[in-house]
Amino acid sequence: MNSHSYKFIILFFVISILIGTILLSLPGISRKDISAVDILFTATSAICVTGLSVLNISESFNFFGQLIILFLIQIGGLGYMVLGSLVIILFGRLTVIQKNVIGESLNITEFGGISQITRLMKRVIILTSFFELVGIIVLFIKFYFADKFSFLKSIWYATFHSVSAFCNAGFSLFPNSFEMYRGDIVINTIIPFLIICGGLGFFVWIDIFEKFRKKREISFLHTKIVLFTTAMLLLGGFILVFFLNNSIFSKSNIPLIERIFISFFHSVTTRTAGFNTFPISQFSTLTIVVFMILMFIGASPGGTGGGIKTTTFFVIIKSVYDYLRGERYVSCFKRGIELGTILKSFIIFFVCLFWVIIISSLIYLISNFSYKEVIFETISAFGTVGLSLGITSYLDNWSKILLIITMLFGRVGSLTFLSMLFTKEPKEIRYLEEPISVG
Repeated sequence: MNSHSYKFIILFFVISILIGTILLSLPGISRKDISAVDILFTATSAICVTGLSVLNISESFNFFGQLIILFLIQIGGLGYMVLGSLVIILFGRLTVIQKNVIGESLNITEFGGISQITRLMKRVIILTSFFELVGIIVLFIKFYFADKFSFLKSIWYATFHSVSAFCNAGFSLFPNSFEMYRGDIVINTIIPFLIICGGLGFFVWIDIFEKFRKKREISFLHTKIVLFTTAMLLLGGFILVFFLNNSIFSKSNIPLIERIFISFFHSVTTRTAGFNTFPISQFSTLTIVVFMILMFIGASPGGTGGGIKTTTFFVIIKSVYDYLRGERYVSCFKRGIELGTILKSFIIFFVCLFWVIIISSLIYLISNFSYKEVIFETISAFGTVGLSLGITSYLDNWSKILLIITMLFGRVGSLTFLSMLFTKEPKEIRYLEEPISVG
């Protein structure tokens, strides 16, 4: 893909962030004076569906401000799909560059005709509407009938949190996220459900629905890898959080059912969602490390989350495993994995790792926080997660700007971000290979 496609993706998000910043800066939107950097930070966090916030959303913005943030979250969650849909509606066609942009933003390697793209966009919008509507209905019943919120407040809170959860944004209108609902079965079911559905990726759901419609086995290797890796990460995260915090839960006299809810909820939400039902700073140090690993891996390609992606993580682990077993080729589910995909996975991993280390080190040097707090914040921004150890509001402007860039870097993807700068025509010359000693 040429560099123009990458530039279009980044340009789309940058323009969206600037428009969001302008809208949130309009008179009568905020309830108090907010600095320009904080408004830019909030708009970026919403568009990049991160959830990191230097402000209390419900206290800092009135209904119209919250509505703008919700709109930005929805735009950010759907990404370039929104612009592509508008182009089709207005002009009835897509240029080659626009096809490439949509393909890159959704990790599509091959495109058919315009009818295929239109059908894909319609399915994505239908899927998004379906899952968010399910969330709105369930949360409305919860807030209106169980919590006795007013009718309008129940609708608004249900809508905001359903969209925020499905888009893996992590923004909440409650002061302490969902901490007051840590033992509530509805919240601990519907919110993780929406997060997982949004994080799996649209192509996984399309493949699953095609399976049931045509009554066939799932044959798409991407879908199998995503489902397998997601299941393993959720199960592993749940087990580790549950047992690593046994003493902490015991000291707080937390019942067994709430421990299960807390462990599962945070195994899900650390995968790029950003909600929490238990103070993050109160988890054990080893749990914080587990959270950072899960945040760094993130969601799946074509979904609403960030991170290096589940498929990247799977390919790296499987490649190392097969190499140590003496296998010449990497394979899984009776299918081989291309060398180009393997190289791309390792490149993504190391580029993102270096980015996190460099940005966290810079913030550490110019701030007064511990490196644990800073690197957690940086990984949270990169993975578009939104969890924090409580330092976001106290960061200086330069640290916030570094996190703003990191959120954008994590949302558009490392290769998209860097390819805009380095992509050029491939060399036609191939030199003779010569072995070197490594390891």
